[in-house]
Amino acid sequence: MTAAQEQRVSTRATGVVGIAILCSRVLGLIREQVFAGLFGAGRNLDAFLMAFRLPNLLRDLFAEGALSTAFITTFSGKIATEGDESAWRLANKVATLTAVFMSGVTLLGILFAPQLVDLLTWGSWDPDKTALTILLTRMMWPFMLLVSLAALVLGILNAKHVFGPPAMASSYFNLGSIIGGVTIGWWLDPHFGARSLTGLAIGTLIGGVWQLIAQFPSLHRVGYKYRADFQWRDEGVRTVL
Repeated sequence: MTAAQEQRVSTRATGVVGIAILCSRVLGLIREQVFAGLFGAGRNLDAFLMAFRLPNLLRDLFAEGALSTAFITTFSGKIATEGDESAWRLANKVATLTAVFMSGVTLLGILFAPQLVDLLTWGSWDPDKTALTILLTRMMWPFMLLVSLAALVLGILNAKHVFGPPAMASSYFNLGSIIGGVTIGWWLDPHFGARSLTGLAIGTLIGGVWQLIAQFPSLHRVGYKYRADFQWRDEGVRTVL
């Protein structure tokens, strides 16, 4: 590929990513407005927002922070120096490690949800609101696992110069959480009371699943096939960590 062709590809990719980010921001705003319109700014929505805050904080650290950047850098280096097969083996190791580690974090989050909620609310909420927040927190902890794997897939695709589908992934999350959350919430309680908030929690997981699986076709096209690999004593894995 000539320098001019590379420049055109880079410009096109930048445009696609920019449009995708704009779509995600707009859908995120719509999501917030829909939830606020249905539930108001009252105590019930506060419980949902607090419950979502816990896994979302860790998402920023693990899924979209330094670890994600380290993986993309190391994975791209493997492709350049050792070829695709070596890079796929690294991806398998990191994906397996991510799934195991985040599953453990999820289980701990579910187990210690009461203590975490008390810590963030300073124990100042009434018992009913606290109990609702604990329930929603436990329901949404698996979101951590889903979004971490989605970020890993995004890194693989970006390293293979595929930008459009992974950039749209967060839009799928917003769509899934809006459509799934509102539909299930209405089914549980047409008046959108406290009970329907569990629908929003389920919708969050639906959005997380959609964000992940929407990238699978692109992952298949670049030639990646996942195989569980527990051999984590690897130089590439240590570099990522």
